[in-house]
Amino acid sequence: MSYTRALEDLKKISTELAHMKGLNAMFLWDQWLGLPPEGFTFRQKMQEYFTGKNVELITSPEAKRLAQFFSDVPLGEIQNPVDRAVVRTFLFRYRYSVNVPVEKSQKLVTLAAESQSAWVKAKKQKDYELFKPYLKEMFKLQEEIAGYIDRNRPPFEVMLGGSDEDISLHEVNREFPKLKIAVAELTRKIRESKVQIEDSFLNFEVSQDELFSFVKYLTEKMGYEKNKGGYGQVIHPFTNIYGPKDARITVNCSSYRLGVFGALHEAGHAMYGYRGNAEIDAANLWGGIMGGFHEAQSRFYENIIGKSKAFWQYFYPEAQKRFKIFDQVSIDDYYRAINIVRPSTNRITADEVTYSLHPIIRFELERDLFDGRIDFDNLPQAWNDKYFEYLGIRPVDDAEGILQDVHWSAGAMGYFQSYSLGNIYGGQILSALLKAVPNVYEEIGVGNFDPINHWFTENIHQYGCCYTAVEMIQRISGEGLNANSFIHYLNEKYSQIYNLEPGLTKPEQTQ
Repeated sequence: MSYTRALEDLKKISTELAHMKGLNAMFLWDQWLGLPPEGFTFRQKMQEYFTGKNVELITSPEAKRLAQFFSDVPLGEIQNPVDRAVVRTFLFRYRYSVNVPVEKSQKLVTLAAESQSAWVKAKKQKDYELFKPYLKEMFKLQEEIAGYIDRNRPPFEVMLGGSDEDISLHEVNREFPKLKIAVAELTRKIRESKVQIEDSFLNFEVSQDELFSFVKYLTEKMGYEKNKGGYGQVIHPFTNIYGPKDARITVNCSSYRLGVFGALHEAGHAMYGYRGNAEIDAANLWGGIMGGFHEAQSRFYENIIGKSKAFWQYFYPEAQKRFKIFDQVSIDDYYRAINIVRPSTNRITADEVTYSLHPIIRFELERDLFDGRIDFDNLPQAWNDKYFEYLGIRPVDDAEGILQDVHWSAGAMGYFQSYSLGNIYGGQILSALLKAVPNVYEEIGVGNFDPINHWFTENIHQYGCCYTAVEMIQRISGEGLNANSFIHYLNEKYSQIYNLEPGLTKPEQTQ
């Protein structure tokens, strides 16, 4: 079989897999936004069926033939970067699918649906015990699946690699302690400062319809194209990417902060999802690099842009027009309020400084569960102890603590590190952006988002998942994963807000 013929056959399979990917996105959207209770049973049977078809496709004799052929072709010898990516992403997916029995994959889908329903019930009743049996079964099943994928590596490393392709556990273990030390030092300085920030005015009772209208206004002015997406409202916001030009976001408009900054976060995901160029879309490499690099896009638009002074210089007059409570609040007071540093138990609403500690806690708990250092009976206690150790606070109940996130119920083990990785990548991206477009914040301040959106499209988004995160950050910044730029960004921004001496934790001190 010639290389050209094999590549053509591989692209055909990649197209079928892309169709399955879009179909699975539809099931997820339906799960949270349209599925009536009486329709649950049959819908799950449909999803099990198509999951089986997806597994059959990636584990078919044709897929095996192509995997064997391209396993003997060094990726470095494939000159065209798009063709190289088609091969790389196929082999990656093949390795994570071929050895997993179909019944295990189908069981994962079924268990995820049941587990998520149990999580919702347990969270409402603030009772971990209602969810514990499902969580134990989910971790056990994922451990089994990890063993099928690669018996030579610990299950947690396999799960980690499934979420963040090409990242090494060594790199994560090297950069996370640096970030933890820097955050702890900055938080201590802020706590000891005499600056008192008032933010209670942000806790006003808001009309969900009015807030929903406002967040649509914000995201679309920022660059989210409604003809390539859509909106929904859910408890736990997420972004669904159906295809190369269809990325829909969901928001939670129960509070002003959650609605506004959650929407900016999800819009960052979505814009990355649909901005692939024509060649990338045709090769089914749309959607972006999953894991930490995707989180970098969402957290960049949510925080580095969405919580900047420049952003609200443009948008605050509109906020004052729509929400009368802001009439007597200056933009300076508003800016400080949305950037207040206050350690809390909630990951989604955590301030920008302490946020990274939340995913790190979950990352460490997952690692310890897979390694057997803690068990499911004392997991809530282990969770609470880490919050006290890292943030000086304890959750008041299971809903505020162990039941806070939906990820484990959905089977997303080995993913939480991606959020903190996203912050690290975001710092490196900002450094590169400012070198290329030094006046980007001035442009944002007058409502011109074209420079930033153009830079992101040209340098990151148009390439979809053509490169791994490791390759992309090297292309952008000239270095590998490095927390120093994000640490520098935090210190500069919050030293100004809290009147601290600049350079509290210089990057070179965190080596």
